[in-house]
Amino acid sequence: MSTSRNLIPGRIADSLKRFPPFSMLGEEEVRSLAAQASVTMVSEGDCVWRQGDRPGLEVHFLARGRVEYLWNHDDRLERVDVRDVGDVLGLSAHVKGEAFRVTAKAVEDSLFYGLPWAVLGPLIEKNDAARHYVRRHLFWVVRVGHAIDFTEDPGETGVGRSKNILQAHLDGAQVVNPRPIDRLLTCSEDTTLLDAAKEMRRAGVPSILVVDDAGRPRGIVSSTNLVQSAVVDGMDRATPVGRIMTSPVVTVSPGSSATAAILQMLRQRIGQVCVTEDGTPNSRALDVATHKDLLAQNGHHPAGLLRELRYADSPARFRELCDEIEAIASSYLHAGVSAIYVGQICAELYDELVQRLLERTGAQLLAEGFPMPEVAWAWMSVGSDGRREQILRTDMDNAFVFASAGEAARDEEHRAFFIKWADRVIDQMAAAGFARCQGGVMALNPRWCRTEREWADEVCDAQSFAGGDGLLRASVLFDLRFVAGSPDLCAELRTLVFKQVGADTRLQRRMAEAVIDATPPLNFIGRLVVEAFGGGDEQLDIKARGMGPLRDAARLFALKYNLSRRHSTGGRWEELRRNVPARAELALQARDAYDFLLRLRSLNGLRRGDSGRHLDPSTLSKLERTQLSSVFDVVRSVQQAVKIEFHVDLT
Repeated sequence: MSTSRNLIPGRIADSLKRFPPFSMLGEEEVRSLAAQASVTMVSEGDCVWRQGDRPGLEVHFLARGRVEYLWNHDDRLERVDVRDVGDVLGLSAHVKGEAFRVTAKAVEDSLFYGLPWAVLGPLIEKNDAARHYVRRHLFWVVRVGHAIDFTEDPGETGVGRSKNILQAHLDGAQVVNPRPIDRLLTCSEDTTLLDAAKEMRRAGVPSILVVDDAGRPRGIVSSTNLVQSAVVDGMDRATPVGRIMTSPVVTVSPGSSATAAILQMLRQRIGQVCVTEDGTPNSRALDVATHKDLLAQNGHHPAGLLRELRYADSPARFRELCDEIEAIASSYLHAGVSAIYVGQICAELYDELVQRLLERTGAQLLAEGFPMPEVAWAWMSVGSDGRREQILRTDMDNAFVFASAGEAARDEEHRAFFIKWADRVIDQMAAAGFARCQGGVMALNPRWCRTEREWADEVCDAQSFAGGDGLLRASVLFDLRFVAGSPDLCAELRTLVFKQVGADTRLQRRMAEAVIDATPPLNFIGRLVVEAFGGGDEQLDIKARGMGPLRDAARLFALKYNLSRRHSTGGRWEELRRNVPARAELALQARDAYDFLLRLRSLNGLRRGDSGRHLDPSTLSKLERTQLSSVFDVVRSVQQAVKIEFHVDLT
């Protein structure tokens, strides 16, 4: 190993700026850091440091070459990681102030820039993006010897999440649109408290705007003002409102940010803002809006979309609203919001869509002479939507359960109605952009439209899931979730599925074998390998090779430990973390790995206009490629845990 004085600070700065966390720092900060760097050459076969050594004064930026991390434990040497150009070596030891837990060995002649930790550490600590990158780097890459413990969850703090959601709203928010002027309730300063109260009651609004002769806002009187003045303070009902009005009025202009207006109300502790022609109190008033009004107007806020879905009444409008759901999901994901959290939001909105379509098509059938059978029923989501993970409009998976009438002929009549109903709903979902399930997992299929007795007979029959598509069917049913109708019917079926499948050790073993059989796309040195898909393009199937094993393993552990409260894969891993201490670290890693893959797939699908499951690694940043390799390393750990937990030996 040879070290020399830094004679090329400009070249070093240019190299550093290409990679995180330096790309997240300021230009002058990077140049100052580069000016203090040392340059070191390490020959092939030599060690940068050895396991147990204490870190020196510098961390090492790998500018050229390749380094392997070797872990000596239980009398054997294990390669645990490979580092290449752009990686920073030694971060974990400096951050935690501990000895190196691995040996770093150069497997090629390697060039390093030594960066003083006394300078770099404070720069990272004061920069949010850089600090979060380093924490994420430690979480994914360093898992040797003992569990990693953070005082804050990497990238998932409450403050960070709130900031990201806020940024997503600011980025995707629509504007303030004043409503028709004839709905604006106004009065003069001379209007009595009694007359103002009568007008507010007649109009059904919580406030009245006090204006001058030119229609300019001078104050606002709320129902709270009236109660306080007339009832609590005993003020004469003939008192002019000018005596009690709140003034000055907070004003905004048409076309301004609805989210900014909401924030203004929150900051100033007021219940409404006045929309004026030029945004000041010196122009004519156009509207008064509460925060609820603005949320309802703002189509890029979930509350606004929920309201719009409830009143939509045409296929074109349903398609527009689903496009907006994907738009807000995209803004959330790009702002760094957890994909699992985004999936929860999308599930609520898509549930509202299904409920509206059921209501609308049910009324149409009644008008055509097809009344609804007088039996309880439930529309259920299964698959990714059942797990609250359908961010994109991929294959729809749904099912019907309805109460048996006690007679086979009557049950068939009722089934015919529910299939007709489901057929119309699914047609409209397809028109809104959802893909039909190629496997036929839809409520219009008699196999997925059954009485509660038929479902119970299948679930309780030990041979039901033995052959053919039995394993897939069992997995799909395990993810069922109530959407509309009678929640009790769905809850009873879900409880039965947990009970029966939870007791079927042979089925669990087959599920465990399927988890282990999905080989992560990593070669022997831990680098990503790709597969050829249509047209010769080389891509990664992140659903089959990554999300699938993590999803199915979460199901298995939920069955084994009877964790039935949560539907989502992330929720199941979180339940395992909270309830099974021995699996807490694995569950945390698996949850974050699944969150990363769900986000990556969703953004890939939004960019390409497809399901997103096939990913071209060349489109990823270096940080994303590093994280993706680490995610598949987590998949391997999960598979090993499943192999041990369910006593599977595939050798």
